[in-house]
Amino acid sequence: MTQLKTLIKIELEKIIRKKTTFWIAFIILAIQIAAAFFEHSERMASDDLGTGFQVAVFSLKICLQLLALILLVLSSMTLSEEIATGTAKLILVRGVKRRDFILGKFIALVYVSTVLVVFYHLVGILLGHFLGGLVAIREGEFLLFSAADLFKGFFGGMFLTLCAVVALVALGCFVSILIKGSGGAVGTGLVIYFFMQILSQMDLFQKYLFTNYLFLPIDNMAKLSEGIYVDWARYFWWTVGVSSASALAFLLLSILLFNKRDVWH
Repeated sequence: MTQLKTLIKIELEKIIRKKTTFWIAFIILAIQIAAAFFEHSERMASDDLGTGFQVAVFSLKICLQLLALILLVLSSMTLSEEIATGTAKLILVRGVKRRDFILGKFIALVYVSTVLVVFYHLVGILLGHFLGGLVAIREGEFLLFSAADLFKGFFGGMFLTLCAVVALVALGCFVSILIKGSGGAVGTGLVIYFFMQILSQMDLFQKYLFTNYLFLPIDNMAKLSEGIYVDWARYFWWTVGVSSASALAFLLLSILLFNKRDVWH
């Protein structure tokens, strides 16, 4: 366990030291802010001011779509790059277990992913507060949803999004071991991701693919912010179950594959 904690700490330091990590996070933040102001200006032009929750959800959905691609790219490179450069060999020769080597990278990526997802959700709430106000939704004198209801839906959706993001990171780690070379791993990861997104639109497969649940929470929040009732319990167990099973499957496959991988030549 001590070895695993050390590996996680090292991986986190590697990610934090990379300037590209902060630049990417800043660019996504800038796009999120721009999207929020665009949505607000469009609503003002059409005399449909709505609420700040609608602005928050619109900007956050664009942000999450970009973030998903970035996290997939980062996780797809995490092992393929070190295997190709020989860094993995240097680490393993020091007695580090292959299982811990993979878990250290995976958990570090999950930490970073969690921080980013939570951060952008909080930014979305702040943008909504200043651009429309986080108020209740009414139809005339009738209260559809209170601000408390909307907050519960927003942060409940954030939790469900995190579940699917963990599965996405696990997919990237699996691809990074499956394909030699970071370029090939990234390309393969993106192809698999978009293929799964296409399958997610089909009734036969959508319930069983974690990609279906990546943006489902924010889509449901968009409905809620427009005054449409959402049965969150209907999606909760499917999202948690499918995402957890997918993450576990990809992680186990990664460990099994890496145990058989020859990193010495």
